[in-house]
Amino acid sequence: MIKSMTGYGGCKRIINEREYSVDIKSVNHRYLEINLKMPKEFIKFENEIKNMVSQYICRGKVDIYINFKSFSEKDYRIIPNIGIMRQYLEAINRVRENFSEIQDDFSLSTFIKLPDALVIETEELDIGTVKSELLDCIEEALRNLDKMKKTEGENLKKDILMRLETIKALVNRIEEYSKDLVENYREKLYKRVSEYFDLKSIDENRLMLEITLFADKSDITEELVRLKSHISQFTECLEVGGCIGKKLDFIVQEMNRETNTIGAKSTIFEISQCVVSLKDELEKIREQVQNIE
Repeated sequence: MIKSMTGYGGCKRIINEREYSVDIKSVNHRYLEINLKMPKEFIKFENEIKNMVSQYICRGKVDIYINFKSFSEKDYRIIPNIGIMRQYLEAINRVRENFSEIQDDFSLSTFIKLPDALVIETEELDIGTVKSELLDCIEEALRNLDKMKKTEGENLKKDILMRLETIKALVNRIEEYSKDLVENYREKLYKRVSEYFDLKSIDENRLMLEITLFADKSDITEELVRLKSHISQFTECLEVGGCIGKKLDFIVQEMNRETNTIGAKSTIFEISQCVVSLKDELEKIREQVQNIE
């Protein structure tokens, strides 16, 4: 299957009074870029998380947001900051001495709410258990992301295949128009030359050779053969699937190159019209390919 580079996957779990929340967002990018935003306790798992992501994603900009909360009494300690609290008390007493006329409603509950009066320390977590729980949550989010990317990828594939059918029809029309293109061009060229010059004073064999060489430059047979070959390669890539975005982008560029050459060589209005339609469809395909992983 082919995948879109755009998608979202999330997972939220509460295990043993610990809450894990993972959100993963991916967008278009030329290469794989992974950005992690997570609590400092999990920094030691960064390489393993990135390795896990690379198993699911080969290209795109991936932002991963990890949040963690613990509701277990074992995971935290609350310690009174006695030094700061003493300094608070000294400052409060000086205020009392200087402003005795102000009613004093200061209480213990107010006291412990002062900044840094109480310090919350995190106990050392069971690294093995937390790591296992976290990675399981991340993997579920990645599976959800992968599912969304595959669904979007199939939609892209259907749209591109439909446009390829239009392109094939246009190429067939160009092929029909170009069947007698060189011969007709040669005849027209000979007729025009004969209108302006006295052919009796010109070496007719030499003239026909020059006209033939000039007319051959309008031959688009090779371009049509290559264009049809590129279409076949493009279709095969879509059917094989996998990480094919860069390859498809290259093939579209080659298809555009052949189309431009056909347009430059064209001397027939109908072929020029087909080339305009071809370029329009190829541009739409190119835009879709930018979203494929």
